[in-house]
Amino acid sequence: MVIINHIDLNVSKDFYENNIKSEGKWFGDYSFKKGLEFNLKESEKKKNNEEIKVYENSLSLLNKNEKVKFYLLPNSKFIIYSMLSLFLIGFLILFFSKRITNDAAQSIAGLIAGLFLWTGLEFSLLISARILGIAKKITVFKGKLIGEYGEYILMKYSWGFLLIIIAYMLFLECSRCNFFMYFRRNFNLMRGSVANGKIYNYAPHTAFMFSTVTWFFYVLLLLAYDEKIFGVYSWFTYGVFFLSFSFSGYLFLKLMQIKGFGPRLRYAIPATMVFWNDIEILAKWRIFQEPWLIFNPITATIFFGGFFFGIYLVVKEIKRSKRIT
Repeated sequence: MVIINHIDLNVSKDFYENNIKSEGKWFGDYSFKKGLEFNLKESEKKKNNEEIKVYENSLSLLNKNEKVKFYLLPNSKFIIYSMLSLFLIGFLILFFSKRITNDAAQSIAGLIAGLFLWTGLEFSLLISARILGIAKKITVFKGKLIGEYGEYILMKYSWGFLLIIIAYMLFLECSRCNFFMYFRRNFNLMRGSVANGKIYNYAPHTAFMFSTVTWFFYVLLLLAYDEKIFGVYSWFTYGVFFLSFSFSGYLFLKLMQIKGFGPRLRYAIPATMVFWNDIEILAKWRIFQEPWLIFNPITATIFFGGFFFGIYLVVKEIKRSKRIT
């Protein structure tokens, strides 16, 4: 998503410069003034004189009890086509996954499809946020205050839809998810045993799992960070950090006990996401700056190189497993 946004700012630069008209509404986790003060400090560290001037003028107006306006970027054709392309690629991967016979390879295809579909969903929320004028953070573009990251506000308040999915999975007797199985066993939620039946294509299952687990933890952390609900340094955020860190070790141990490369790979996806909560929280606490949000040749090489090298190792292991069996 960072890469597409970076390309979009270059491709759609002229369009944005001439079409900034929509006034934004502030829905940040803290006050608008506090957000500007934080941005000012960051701009002073970077010695960006243009941004410093804009933030200082805005804060001066706020101190005089005058209204400060900010705007939302319009939706460029590049952003819209990118969203549609991401959805299309995700669906095509799932469609052609029916030709894959190995369950581990199906899981990889599902993971990649889920990544494309989820990123497409994020862009759909970004487009909606721009139309609605929703923002949770401020930046400077061509000397103007611009609101951004409104998609995370929409995602945070999607918890009601998420609860419907959770309720469905909780009572779905053919679901074999360990998380939901635990509640069904211990709270007598099942009429009978788990419905048995061979799964011939794990790709859609993996894509759905990736998307829903990502969604769940997004909503959880966004609610935790909201100062009106809990807060970045609240007991709740510390609790999420503690539980995620604690369960990561347990999940890793369970992962080592699973037989079969395919099942182990599928179990590793949510297990990794649980551990990733701690990475996200540490970044939110300013322990370090998220390198995946910085677009430069070094970080691009590390992340893309690591991703494709990881895929290579997994494919190599799948081929080795076939030879053994």
